[in-house]
Amino acid sequence: MGTGTAYLSKKHAFFSVFCFVLIIVLNVYISGNTDEESGIKTTNSRNQPSELKKSNYEDDDDRAAPPKPVESNDRDDGDEDDDSDSEEPAKPEKKAVEKTGKLSKLQLFECKDNSKSRESDRPHKKSDVNSLFNCDKEDSLCHYYYPANFFDENCGLGKSYVHCIDDAKQMMANGTLWNFMPSVGFPTLTVNDVCLRLDTEKEIFVLAEDSDMPSSRVSGKNILEGKIGSYEEDGKKCSKERLSFLHVHKAGGSSLHQAFNFFGRSKSATIERHKFFDPSRTPGRPSPPIPKAMLTFTLDALGNATKYPDQRFEANQHVIFAAVRDPTERFISSIGQALGASGSGGNRIGPVLKQTCIHGSSADALKCLAKYVRDHGFWIELHFTPQVIDISFTTMWQDVPIAMFSFKNLPTILDHFGRANVHVRDGSKEKYRSDPILTNMSVNDYDDETLEIVCKIYEMDVVMQRSLGMEVPRCDKFLPRSYDFEY
Repeated sequence: MGTGTAYLSKKHAFFSVFCFVLIIVLNVYISGNTDEESGIKTTNSRNQPSELKKSNYEDDDDRAAPPKPVESNDRDDGDEDDDSDSEEPAKPEKKAVEKTGKLSKLQLFECKDNSKSRESDRPHKKSDVNSLFNCDKEDSLCHYYYPANFFDENCGLGKSYVHCIDDAKQMMANGTLWNFMPSVGFPTLTVNDVCLRLDTEKEIFVLAEDSDMPSSRVSGKNILEGKIGSYEEDGKKCSKERLSFLHVHKAGGSSLHQAFNFFGRSKSATIERHKFFDPSRTPGRPSPPIPKAMLTFTLDALGNATKYPDQRFEANQHVIFAAVRDPTERFISSIGQALGASGSGGNRIGPVLKQTCIHGSSADALKCLAKYVRDHGFWIELHFTPQVIDISFTTMWQDVPIAMFSFKNLPTILDHFGRANVHVRDGSKEKYRSDPILTNMSVNDYDDETLEIVCKIYEMDVVMQRSLGMEVPRCDKFLPRSYDFEY
């Protein structure tokens, strides 16, 4: 009995030790598997976040977009971080844009109603003619802009600003629009093989006139055919085309006027002027209506506006072009002009602005003037008008294509007319502006508060320029990108 008891005690002890060891082994095994499984989950979570997020957003269309893509959508491509070599953020950004419908082409959103006839939909054979004003060329400096598309009240990229067009029409009807300001219109230049030669002594281009050139000038009704566009011949720069330019105020318009007039002196050129709006310069007297003959003349001309042709210019057919400027730079130039610079001394608002704001530093004056224009409206002076309104007004609200250039390309445009060094209005020249504070004013005087005010005043210009691939980087912080553009 004693021996059996001892045997059982040993057997029980052995079994207890075995069970204890087995429990430890199982715990280690289970713990190991748990850690391994946890590690896999962590790895999946780290390496596949976009897949998980993508499925989440596909399951719930009402759910907000991920923060990263939104930030990326508001940033210019050129401002991406140097160490960001992954393209993953671009994928959800594109998807978010598509889901919100924030895609614009030719200054339009996608329209449900496609019954409207638009200039941008008109069949056009792409031109390969060599001309600075041919926006069809791959290396072109311009893009076609459609003001009627931009201000389309249903589908336009600028449909939120249509009320500004209504305001302009109402003020024009009651004779109060831009009184005491310059007249508005556009010239059309026809050049039939006008050539420039380099005067090596003066180092400038001059008109190359042949002695047997006929004395009668060409007409806007002439058909221009054969070698149209720009070409070189016997060391001369020659042109055969018909162009109209829109004077976008404070964007090189005065210099372009002079260049047009220079070309117009040629026996092989002619200029037709469509000066349709002449505001009142008499206190208490409203502006007169547009004379009927000029109204018809101008509307007929706008009806013949076209993209650059591929073979010839038909009678009266012309290409309209314009240059637009970064609104933060243009505002400073507009200030200098509106406050009594040459040509604007009788605008009546200049003395008010000077008395109110021209004190302290240039930065103080800039801030004060920005607030004044914000609070009283840009209609107080023609040169404060947003460029998109300036363009639409000058084209009489018509649906026309415009070859649009950046102001940065102004020297190239002037060089085309042999006037690369022309600068008619230079705000940096002594005594051109009416006060040293204005002469010294520059973009360096902006602080964030002033910059935000100016960017928001000219939001429509920023949106339009972005739609043409022109960046306004100073405004990116205050007017985040909301659309992808195709042009």
